Amino acid sequence: MDILGAVSFLGFHWIDILLILGYLAVITYVGKRSVAKVKNQEDFFLAGRGVGKIFQFFLNMSTITDSGQAVNTAAAAFSKGLGGVWLLLAPILSGPYYWFMAGWFRRARLVTMAELFEERFKSKFIACIYACVGIWLSIINIGIANKISLRTFQAMTMKGPEARSVEEQAKIDMYKEYRNLDELYKSKQLPVEKQERYETLSNMHKKNEIAAYVSYTKTWWFYAIYIGFMGAYVIMGGLQAAVVNTMIQGLLILAFSGMMIPIAVKTLGGWGGFADKMPDHMLYFFGSGLDEWSIWAVAAYMVANYIIGITGHQGNMANNGSAKDEITARTGNIGGAYTKRVLTMLWAMCGLLAYALFKDQISDPDTAWGVMSNNLLCVGLRGIMIAGILAANMSTVAGVSVYLSALFVRHLYKPFAQNKSERHYVNVSRISIAGILLLSVYIAVASGGILDILKMLPSLNVIFGAPVLLLLFWKRLTIKAVYVQVIACALIFGILPGVLPKFEAVRQAEWLTQQTAEKTVVRRAPATEIDVQLGRAEKVGQKIEKDMVIAPRSIYFDKVARSDPDNPNSPMAGIGRIKSEMVIAKTVGLNLQNMKPSTLLTLRYLIDTLLPFFILIPISMVTKNVGLDENIARFYVKMKTKVIADHDLDKAELQKSYADPTRFDHTKLFPHTSWEFCKWDWEDTWGFLLGIGLTTGILFTFWLVIQTLLWHS
Repeated sequence: MDILGAVSFLGFHWIDILLILGYLAVITYVGKRSVAKVKNQEDFFLAGRGVGKIFQFFLNMSTITDSGQAVNTAAAAFSKGLGGVWLLLAPILSGPYYWFMAGWFRRARLVTMAELFEERFKSKFIACIYACVGIWLSIINIGIANKISLRTFQAMTMKGPEARSVEEQAKIDMYKEYRNLDELYKSKQLPVEKQERYETLSNMHKKNEIAAYVSYTKTWWFYAIYIGFMGAYVIMGGLQAAVVNTMIQGLLILAFSGMMIPIAVKTLGGWGGFADKMPDHMLYFFGSGLDEWSIWAVAAYMVANYIIGITGHQGNMANNGSAKDEITARTGNIGGAYTKRVLTMLWAMCGLLAYALFKDQISDPDTAWGVMSNNLLCVGLRGIMIAGILAANMSTVAGVSVYLSALFVRHLYKPFAQNKSERHYVNVSRISIAGILLLSVYIAVASGGILDILKMLPSLNVIFGAPVLLLLFWKRLTIKAVYVQVIACALIFGILPGVLPKFEAVRQAEWLTQQTAEKTVVRRAPATEIDVQLGRAEKVGQKIEKDMVIAPRSIYFDKVARSDPDNPNSPMAGIGRIKSEMVIAKTVGLNLQNMKPSTLLTLRYLIDTLLPFFILIPISMVTKNVGLDENIARFYVKMKTKVIADHDLDKAELQKSYADPTRFDHTKLFPHTSWEFCKWDWEDTWGFLLGIGLTTGILFTFWLVIQTLLWHS
């Protein structure tokens, strides 16, 4: 008997189990060792502002990278081709901007992003509102990461046919039937007699009533173990523990992101074998799949989410303020950001390789990563894969929970419990982290589709992204304008889209359940058996021109489906949130039904981008900041004072600036105006050029690889 292979759990070899347990033991030990280093809030929230370049790199890379993004990118590439991965690849275009952003938030010398409003406007109330909105948005992000961690683990612990119940098997059979009919529909080969059955199964799929697989992994025990271990180390050591663990986690992230590619390519017989099995349209950078991510949609999404939205992100102070000096913050930020974009391309390649290898076996794109892992990885590598997946999410969730606890303690708790000891506030922070993690589990269980949530986030991120961007550079911005814009955008983008669908009259309103018109496009793709039978090709796999259907897409809701899936005459009903931007577009008279999905997406993000500024700028022009002139002058002179690693010298430089608020006026790009943009120095220039070079080089290399594959096909 093979003793080594005899012991297993949920399909994992005992060696894999030991590797996973070893990783969990190490991160817990690091958390315990970090407790002694936490003396005050700055130690807990910002690691004492002493993080060096290497740790800063891993902190930034690990905090913005989670396994959900890997699984999601692979799923998008599997189902839509390269054009579907722009949801996560778009930030590479804003990389040069991060060079400046990292410097701004290190120069702020604050603990939380909410303190920007407190310092700039002397308003504790708007800082409190920022804390509430920021905690809400970040808990949604943690919930998404939790949900995809669960899905990935479930996909790697699927039940075999012999272990499924009759009901479970029926759901899987119906899902497979739906995927087959959906493929026929998109290729304009769906028989008329199957149309009604297809619509029934499609409605069931939208309502999550059918499934691609059933897993041994139960939701609640997975979250108990996952959140338990991760919560333990971050509650003990705060950012001190998170920073040390991110190096371990970062190395595991790099390992799990790339390990399957060489194995998959070898299995296919080389890149030529891969190219032969891929439809050309799956390898187009833009316009592939469902024609959603055109170049204009990518640009609009990038501006809304990764320039405006990211500027107001809750973690900017923690991710950049923990660096020992300005150059460390800048190099760590763009180093981590660009490494994440390279990883995104590796994840996309995993999705394409999964399509080439397992297209006929995978009915749900979300399972692509798990199916590849199960089929390609040997004993030991599967353990490293699971440890890497856990590491990717734990590093993200740990960093987020620390800066959320800072927002809670300093802006929601401290105003009502003043003059307590530093130890008291640190202990309350630890308790708040536990609460934040539990709430994120609730979000993970209660939330809808992951892609729909990700598309929604830019609308929410601009609520505070726009005022933060303006307050950094425009003296004229007033507190009254910020109040009006935040309240208006919170209602339009955040509250009403989630509340209104609770009412049946709204959910079933005829104009709100409208969809785009069905469109047909011509694509070059491998021939199927049906194509050969119809005389369109000589053999299966031959590349031919085929008509492909772009299915109708919901305009105003995340999805729409028949209220009764079994009744084709039942009224259509909205599922998920209302896209308030589309309601605004309809109000101004735009004809949305005849637009392509990519045009609708572009329009949505343009409205997200412009609306906050259309509120902030006019109101600021007709209102004033009363009694804040000296305060505003101190704020902007501090933002022009470079950070010195020696804390005492840095404080001395700040005092010089406060004594002479006009000290750096000669550096203003627009003298004698309300705009505080500064002329670039050498560090600004070479950093910007470095960002341009990295963006261009990475994209060009990836494009060249894909063009080579297209040529071979």
